[in-house]
Amino acid sequence: MSIFFKKKRGEGGEMEAELPAAGLISLTDVNASLVKIFVLTIPLAIESGLFVSRSVATRIRRPIVQKQVKKDVKVSIHIRADGVIELNKKPVTREQLEDLVPKLLARSIEKNALLSADPEVVYEDVVAMIDFLKQQGAGDVLILKRKSRTKKGG
Repeated sequence: MSIFFKKKRGEGGEMEAELPAAGLISLTDVNASLVKIFVLTIPLAIESGLFVSRSVATRIRRPIVQKQVKKDVKVSIHIRADGVIELNKKPVTREQLEDLVPKLLARSIEKNALLSADPEVVYEDVVAMIDFLKQQGAGDVLILKRKSRTKKGG
């Protein structure tokens, strides 16, 4: 307590405590006191801490089967190197594509379209297909990079 209070002798010779002005109390003393309090209370908090038990699923040791999320992509377009366009893995003409894509997008909730192309396809053709899909009402065009198909000779 003598840190915070100055003592001086009064008229009768007795010691009187005098409070210092608010700005004169050392903040380092206050900080040191707080640190000491925290250091002393941390072991109590840890020892009386929360106990987490293993879940039932891990005790049974059965594999957890995750739910299959139904995919909402109704339009999947692949542009082959020979110029053939595949809609949902079936070859279609440009006229059929213009007729089928709006109908398929109307059945989709998120209106996403999946687009992929062979590595030999010209970049401008892919950009033109993205523009076409956006014009037909696709919300997002997801671009997929597929592994190149290797033909096995026999």
